Amino acid sequence: MRFPSAVFVSLSFASSLLGEPRTWTDRDGRTVEAELVRADASSVVIRRVGDGREFTLPRERLSAADLAHLDSLPTHAAGTASTPTAPTAPAAPAAEPPWLAPLNSALGLPLFADATLWDDTPAAVAARLGPQLRPESTTPGHESWRAYLRTPKPVLGAPAYSLSVRTEEGRLAEVAILFTNRGDHAAFAGLDPLSIVPPAALASFRASLADDFEKIRAALAAALPGGAVEPTAAERRATPGNLALFTAGEHRLVLQSLPDWHLALRIQPAERSAPPRLSDDQLRQRLRARVTRRDNADVVLNQIPMVDQGPKGYCVPATFERLLRYSGIPADMYDLAAAGGTRFGGGTNVTQIVQALERTVRQHGRRLEVVRLKPSAPALARYIDEGRPVLWAMSSTPSFNALAGAYTKDRAAVAADPEALKTFAAERRRLGATLAPEPGAAHLCLLIGYNRVTGELAFSDSWGPDFAERWLPPPPSKL
Repeated sequence: MRFPSAVFVSLSFASSLLGEPRTWTDRDGRTVEAELVRADASSVVIRRVGDGREFTLPRERLSAADLAHLDSLPTHAAGTASTPTAPTAPAAPAAEPPWLAPLNSALGLPLFADATLWDDTPAAVAARLGPQLRPESTTPGHESWRAYLRTPKPVLGAPAYSLSVRTEEGRLAEVAILFTNRGDHAAFAGLDPLSIVPPAALASFRASLADDFEKIRAALAAALPGGAVEPTAAERRATPGNLALFTAGEHRLVLQSLPDWHLALRIQPAERSAPPRLSDDQLRQRLRARVTRRDNADVVLNQIPMVDQGPKGYCVPATFERLLRYSGIPADMYDLAAAGGTRFGGGTNVTQIVQALERTVRQHGRRLEVVRLKPSAPALARYIDEGRPVLWAMSSTPSFNALAGAYTKDRAAVAADPEALKTFAAERRRLGATLAPEPGAAHLCLLIGYNRVTGELAFSDSWGPDFAERWLPPPPSKL
C-alpha cells in the first residue's frame, strides 16, 4: 500500500475578542468553565471548554459576578443591558413582507416561510427546497444539507445543478444555489482533465455563464423592485467576477459569475459579523476536545464537517473546504476550485491550491505546510492527538476502495472487543501489500485517526456521510 505525500494544516491563532475562558456560575451555585460566544439583553451563549458544546443561559440565572463581567464588556460583545427586559404580551403575527411572494414565485421554490430565514432550522429550510436535499454533515456548531440534481431544476429562469443549506456557530448562515459550473456543464462531460478543452465547448460554457447571469439578474430585479444594491469596493474585492447584489428584508442575495468557473446565488444575512478570533490556547483546547478516544484504542477526529464533492472531480477543493471549515476559516469548494486552478473535467494540483490559499490562511492566523509521513500510527498520532487532520494525496483505485470498504464493514463487527480487533487487524496486515498507484486515480482525502495497538489508520473521503470514517489494515512492516 502506497502512502504518498500529504499536506497538513498547522494552526496558530490570534486572541479572542471576548477574552479567555472563565468560570460561570448560576444562581444555584453550579459552575462551568466556558468562553462567551455572544450575549444580548436577555441571555448569553457560552461555549464549554473541553467539548466545545454551546449553552444558552438566561441572564436572570447568572450570578452577580457574571452580570458584572458582562457589563464590563463592550456593548457589541455583551449586549446593552445586564438584566432581562420586562415580559411583554405575545406579538401579533407579523404581516408578510411585500417581497416574499414575488421572490418565492421567481425562485420557483417556497424558500421563505416568513420575513426571515435566520430563525429557521436547516432541516425546515431543506424540506421546503425539496426532497432531494439530504443531511450532509452534523458537527458541533455546523450543519449542512445538500442536493445534486440529476435533472437540473429551473430556478430564476436558469438551470440549477445543486442546492445547499448550512449553518455557522449553530445558526442558519447561507442558502446557496449553483448554476452553470465547470463540473456539471454538459460540454465537458467525460473530458479527460489532462486533455485540451475543445474551443467549441469552452465557447458554449462561456455563453451559458453570461446568458444565465443576465436571466437571473433580471428575474431578481423584477421580483425585488428597488432591491438592487451597488457593491462596495470591498465587496468587489471579496467577490470577484460579475456581481449583482440585492436586499430583501434581512437577506442579502449575492449573484456571482466567476468567468470560466461558475455561477452561483448565495442568500446570506444582510448583517454578517465575523466570529470572534480565539487565542492559541483556546483553539488548542477546542481542537484537542474534538479528539475521540474509544475503549478499543481508536483515536479519531469524527467532528470534521462533511462536504460531498458530488459527481465531479472536485475531491481537492471539497477536502480543503472541510479542513478550512474545521479550522474556523470560511470556505466554499467552488471558490477553492477557482483558486486552485481545477481543470475542466476535474483535477486540481495540491501544491497549486496550497500556494493559492497561503495568504487567506495566514490572514486567519494559520498556515499550511507540506510534509511527508511514514505510514504508521505513531507518525500520524502527533497530528491527530492535537486535533489536526492530515490531507492525504493518494491513488484511489477500485482495488483500494474495495479493500477499504470491505475492511471497514468487517471491522465494525469486532470493533467493540479490543482483543478481537487486535487479532482481526493482525490477520489482515498484508492485505494492502499488492496495491499500487494507477494513472488517473489521483485523489485527496483526510487522514483522521489511528489505533496504536493494531496499527490501523482511519481516513475520510469527501463523498458524503457514508464515507466519513473508513479504516485501513496496518501497513506491512516492510514497504
